[in-house]
Amino acid sequence: MFFDLKKEDVLMQVREKLRDDKIKLWLDPYYDQTKGPVNDELKRLAESFSASLKIDLDSCLEVLTELQESSLENLKQNTRYKESGLATLKIKVLHHQSPPKIIRKELLLTLKASDLKSLIMQDITVPDNGLKLISSGKVLADNESLLNQGVKHGNMILAIVVGDSQNEMKESEDQIKELEGIKSDSRLLASDDKYIELEDQFGNIVRMPPAEKEALVIAMTLQKKGEVAMKKGDYSRALVMFLEADQEYKQCNSKWLAAVDNYGLLDLDIAWCYLCLQSVSNLPDAQERLKRCEEVFNRTYGRNFERVNAVKGYSGNEEALVMRLHLLQAVLLYHQNKRNEALRMFHVTEHELNGLKIDEHSIVHLLELGYTLDESKRALRATKGNVGQSVQYITDMKEQEKRVKAKALLDKERKKLGLCADGKQYVEPNYLEILVDMGYDREAARIALQKNNNIITNSVQYIQDNPMPGPSASGHSDVVVQHDLEDIVESLLPQLVAVGFTAEMATLALYKHGGNIYKAAEDLLNNNGIIDAESAGINLEEVARKKAKTEESDENDPKNEAYNRLVTDMNVEEDLDLSLQQEEQMLKMFLELLQK
Repeated sequence: MFFDLKKEDVLMQVREKLRDDKIKLWLDPYYDQTKGPVNDELKRLAESFSASLKIDLDSCLEVLTELQESSLENLKQNTRYKESGLATLKIKVLHHQSPPKIIRKELLLTLKASDLKSLIMQDITVPDNGLKLISSGKVLADNESLLNQGVKHGNMILAIVVGDSQNEMKESEDQIKELEGIKSDSRLLASDDKYIELEDQFGNIVRMPPAEKEALVIAMTLQKKGEVAMKKGDYSRALVMFLEADQEYKQCNSKWLAAVDNYGLLDLDIAWCYLCLQSVSNLPDAQERLKRCEEVFNRTYGRNFERVNAVKGYSGNEEALVMRLHLLQAVLLYHQNKRNEALRMFHVTEHELNGLKIDEHSIVHLLELGYTLDESKRALRATKGNVGQSVQYITDMKEQEKRVKAKALLDKERKKLGLCADGKQYVEPNYLEILVDMGYDREAARIALQKNNNIITNSVQYIQDNPMPGPSASGHSDVVVQHDLEDIVESLLPQLVAVGFTAEMATLALYKHGGNIYKAAEDLLNNNGIIDAESAGINLEEVARKKAKTEESDENDPKNEAYNRLVTDMNVEEDLDLSLQQEEQMLKMFLELLQK
């Protein structure tokens, strides 16, 4: 993944030395306007630099020659730009399955970004609209001029290629459509709390204006999709997703961004993608992003993770994120040729990384106890390698997951039952079950609780004073007719699936408990989401037939279709790559350069 830094290291030191000594390689004595490069003078300069910088002579001469050629070419380009208005742009073409490629284009900055794409496509094989252009940390809009989007003569543009070979065309076309599809699906679901509800880092529901909620939902969905791509090593696609998310976040009030706490992580991920894509030209953007990220982490986690530990009781994942932040800050210092400061920051990162390493024997021990590899690694990191505490940690996390699922289910059911007369609270499902168990008709009980603001004694009196027409309210039975049960299962199934249970197990649980969603959920939670159909006396073939009927009825629901598209492949763990191999490899590479 990472490139050979040795030549880049020489280039950076030589360039800095030229700047400090005010040496101009395109002027006498190093360049003669009639004869060209003065090789003897370049060699003498290389010998001087080699001695003072302790750099290999051949490498030093090679870099000086390249810098001279680059300077002369830049002078020509600047002259043409002043005389004709034709700007020169360097385009770095990136595709996750092939090495980066640099091409140059001369054009008028009044051209649209779509025109630049057409020019680039003369040099590479790309399907229509198969490019995303990135400049100064933002995706360029096709229909706006380059000038209006801040592109300047001499800029480096990143050209992200989705696919560049014939057998990738179909996949490429699908991925090109993916971005707009994500936005469209998110926009459709943003207004429906049944599908998407926003919470802050403490689990509180975030209420915000519809337009801002839409932008925030789109941003968070794009960010999650970017995380999926980054996990797979597709940094170019991830960067496009992240930068598109960044544009959506900017449409939101800053107080909402602080509440949901995703914006700082986005800045970190964008900077990480820049580094993995070897995009040194984006370092100014990365520097600003890392600064914002550090501010968010200090505010949210506490400088010593005290806030995280107070809320969660552990800080392993947050410590890994801060370690990655410090690693990126060290790399940034290195590329600014602040070598001593960079070395100190790399040592800080090394210390943090060593503290996050996990003993293999401890992992094996937890695996032997029946825990998964991810559970074991996450627990050991959170507890600083203490096996006993790790077992308790895993147990606590599973209990917390149950509580989160139960809370989500309860909140959805409250909204379904409706607001009370005071307009401040929803009908409480647990109170409704109490009245039903007392023998009252479900709908009569719901209306009574609604009218009486969840006060059970007043609700009982209301039912008696206002009997509903039809079957006796006091003769209620828990037995549900089969036809009605199918309808109930069909209506309740999405709620159980939405909180993380499989459709098959949720269906079995609902049939097992006669459509009672609370008993079904409790059964699923207590048995790790598994229902034994045989012991429950359930006919699996009949359930499959009914499940197929339910799925068929959902096929034409555009919101269900949108939701299913969005959640595909989004079950990415919140943690960084638990091995932290990329960070360790990068750290080792830079330390070797600086400590040689």
